[in-house]
Amino acid sequence: MRRMYFIPFTLSVLVLLFASDLIAQTAIQKQEGDDQDGIVSTVRAMPDVSGTTAGPGSPTGTGKPPRVGANRQVNDVQQPFPNGLLGRSETTIAASTDGQFIVGGWNDAQGFCTPIFGGGCDPGNQNGLSGFGFSSDGGQTYTDGGAPPVINHIFTRGDPWLELGGFDNSTFYYANLAIHDTTGDSLGVSVHRGHFVGGVFNWEDVQAFNAPNAPNDFYDKEAIATAKDGSGSGYVSVTNFIKVCGFPQAGSGQIEVWRTHDSGATWQGPSIVSPDTTTPNDPNNPNCGSTQILQQSSVPAVGPTGEVYVVWQFGPTFSSSGTSTNADIFFSRSLDGGVTFSTPISVAAINSMRQDPPVGYNRDRFNDHPRVAVATSGSHTGRVYVTYYSAVAPVTAASVARCPSPVTGLCRGQRLTSSQVFVTFSDDLGQTWSTPQGLALAPPDTGVKRWWPVVTVEPGGNVDVVYQESQETPTAPNPFCTIRVATLSGGVALRRRGSANSLVDTFWVQSTNGGASFSDPTRVSSATSNWCTAVSNIRPNFGDYIGSVSGGNRLIPVWHDGRNGVPDVFVAPILGAGKP
Repeated sequence: MRRMYFIPFTLSVLVLLFASDLIAQTAIQKQEGDDQDGIVSTVRAMPDVSGTTAGPGSPTGTGKPPRVGANRQVNDVQQPFPNGLLGRSETTIAASTDGQFIVGGWNDAQGFCTPIFGGGCDPGNQNGLSGFGFSSDGGQTYTDGGAPPVINHIFTRGDPWLELGGFDNSTFYYANLAIHDTTGDSLGVSVHRGHFVGGVFNWEDVQAFNAPNAPNDFYDKEAIATAKDGSGSGYVSVTNFIKVCGFPQAGSGQIEVWRTHDSGATWQGPSIVSPDTTTPNDPNNPNCGSTQILQQSSVPAVGPTGEVYVVWQFGPTFSSSGTSTNADIFFSRSLDGGVTFSTPISVAAINSMRQDPPVGYNRDRFNDHPRVAVATSGSHTGRVYVTYYSAVAPVTAASVARCPSPVTGLCRGQRLTSSQVFVTFSDDLGQTWSTPQGLALAPPDTGVKRWWPVVTVEPGGNVDVVYQESQETPTAPNPFCTIRVATLSGGVALRRRGSANSLVDTFWVQSTNGGASFSDPTRVSSATSNWCTAVSNIRPNFGDYIGSVSGGNRLIPVWHDGRNGVPDVFVAPILGAGKP
């Protein structure tokens, strides 16, 4: 039998060697899609779930701008097992142009109570792993809508992404991964369409499309963008883990795009933006798959004359010698409505945060998720903006050893290397890019992590970026942060443990000069979340991204927030200084 050196991103093998009293443990081979959003943990807890209430008046409050409105919880108060499951995270948002009608979305643990996952708890009205909430009064009050309806057996499986567009520019689109509601088979990507009627939001229909070679190929991490010109155009970018070296779903990620030009009634594709990088991909070669470069976390955007832009993370590299510490933010464009795409180029080289997650994050890896937006009006019309983040130094994985008493099992040490958020822009359709600029003061070498910046461009051209920041530091109420991050073969739990906690807040910066400079960061969250103490039944506990949208002369960011002891969904409308 030939020896396999194949160590892909999606089927990683980890061998841990310990002293003689420990048995070497080998991680279960596991595709990326298996432990992305939506794995039920064994946690059963009854945290403080007191929420916030909406107040009267302007959503952004009163006083001289810039000002941040009240933090408001979008989802209903959560119930622990057996009345439900805990966790609402990985947030997205869309709004009408006047900001009066708003829809937010998130990964929802309650969906795991449904029979397709074995039940055992009360699902309520949550017939899917993607939840949504809506407001018809400009964000002063919100209604938790449960899950989009199951139509033609299409059951949402998380990775939610919302957009507004369509022929009427009033159609809300909700893209998700999807499975069959009775068989559990992957259906690829689903896109629900809906409208507000009489102040109530209604989902009307859903379309689904899958990898042409499924189930040998497997879709993950979709995102949607639509044109706002009434053309009915829209685009979904997605990662395809293709079959390589004879192994289904074992590739390192192929970036693809699907398109619609009839307001989402039908979808065509896929167009391959960047092929899988597995080399060699020859099952007859004993070194088949010895090198792979991860491609993941793609996001599309639509320009003022129909240009389609896609950004994603390219890297790190996986090989028989381990995981590299570097990656790139890649970019490609289409000038023919998403049929063909340009040769990908690097927008920026980064130090990957894959092995440097916030210490309170309950997954043993962290995606390098970029975002993209385009100015469709104002003096910089057509300017393309890309935001991303980078560790301040290369980061390798912390070592694994027996946990210190009283914790049992195996523990990985904490990595406290800081990270920074950046923005860069292009005025020539992405051929050249400006020098990246940091969006906050340079962090120290350790102890301050910034990630998940979301860039949006308002009508008129003001540029907003919302991101999250953690003070990775000890805190007296919780002297040790112990987070379960994986399960090794034989049922041995792997944990991340150390004295630092993840004290997380959400911040906002704005540029009124086309991205040439940005304001000092303004804190958006009115309470700091400790990710180490928030209880969640899903992994990752706080998802892979946050969201933001502009509407009605204000910015509306949405994020996951652990102030109530569980990950909830919060918004806080913002009125910037550059607005009248």
